[in-house]
Amino acid sequence: MARIAVALSGGVDSTVAALMLRRAGHEVIGLTLALGAGPRRALTEAAEAARALGLTHQVIDVAAAFERAVIAPAARAYAAGRTPNPCAVCNAALKIPALWRAAQAFGCQALATGHYARLARLGGRPVLARAADAAKSQAYFLARLRPALLERLIFPLGGLTKDEVRRVARESGLAAAQRAESQDGCFLPPGGWDELIGRRGLTRPGPIEDAAGRVIGQHGGLHRFTVGQRRGLGLALGRPTYVLSLDGARAAVRVGPKEALVTGGFWGGAAMWNATPGADAIYDCRVRYAAQGAACRVERQGDLWRVDFNSPQGAVAPGQLAVFFLDDRVAGSAWIIERF
Repeated sequence: MARIAVALSGGVDSTVAALMLRRAGHEVIGLTLALGAGPRRALTEAAEAARALGLTHQVIDVAAAFERAVIAPAARAYAAGRTPNPCAVCNAALKIPALWRAAQAFGCQALATGHYARLARLGGRPVLARAADAAKSQAYFLARLRPALLERLIFPLGGLTKDEVRRVARESGLAAAQRAESQDGCFLPPGGWDELIGRRGLTRPGPIEDAAGRVIGQHGGLHRFTVGQRRGLGLALGRPTYVLSLDGARAAVRVGPKEALVTGGFWGGAAMWNATPGADAIYDCRVRYAAQGAACRVERQGDLWRVDFNSPQGAVAPGQLAVFFLDDRVAGSAWIIERF
C-alpha cells in the first residue's frame, strides 16, 4: 500500500475519495489549500472531514500565488471584455502543482482529488479522459495539466456517478453527504464578481449597441456580460436578444438575435496537444464546460490554430478554454482568441 495525499475540501467528493483510499488500505494525508479569498468555511469543513476519517491534515497557504496567478488575471480579463476560465487556470497553474509539491514533502507517492475524471493514454502519454458520469465529468477543467503531473494523479471517483458518491457518504455517516454542491468561483466575496471587480477599480460601464452599432442602452459594467448571454441585459426590445460581442476598448456590449451568434469557427492560442494533430482528425470540441461538443477540424497557422466546425455553432466567447476530445480522451486544448 502507498502513502497518498488527497486534496481535501470537506465537500462530499473529496471526502469520499479519501474514504475510498483508506478502505483500500492506503495511508492517506489530507491537504487543503488556503486561498486567502472566499469563505473560510471550506477550511473548517476540510478539518472536520479529516477528523471524521482519522487523517493527518495539513493546510497550505497559497494566498499570494493565488492572487497573482488566478484572481488578478481573471479580473483584468473581465474588465477587458473577455470571459476568463479561472478554474481551468487554477488547476493547472496553481492548485494541482502546489498540492503535489506538498504531497512530495510529506513523502507521498501520489496525489488524489475528488474530480470526476479518469486517466488514459494517447500517443504514449498519460491523458485525461471523461468520467463514467458524463454529466459530471470534469476532464474539461483539468485539460491544461502537464503529462508529467498526470502520472502522479489518482481520480478515485472516475468510475462513479454523483448519486453513488452521495450514497457512499450517507451510508458511512459522513456530514459531507448533506452538503450542497460546490460552485465555481470559490474565491468570490459575497457580492460576487461585481464586488471583486469594484474593489479593484475595474468596473467599466458603457453603451449597449444593436447589431448595426446603434446605441440602444447603457450598462453598468462590462464584466457582467459574456457572448451568448440572454438574461440580465436590462433591455425590453420585444424579442429575444443575446450578447453578440464585447468591445473591450470601448466597454461596449453588442446585442442582437440568436442567429447572429452563429460562427463557423475560431482562432485558438497557447495550444497544448497530447498527440500531434492529424490533418484529417475530427475532434469533439467543447468551448465551455457546460456546452455540447461540436465536431471540428484543426489546422496550425503560425502561432495560432484555426478551428473549423463541421457545422455552424453559437456562443463562442473569447477568453474561454476550448478542449478537444478524441472519443473520451483529451487530445488537446487552446484558449479562444477570436471567432470567425
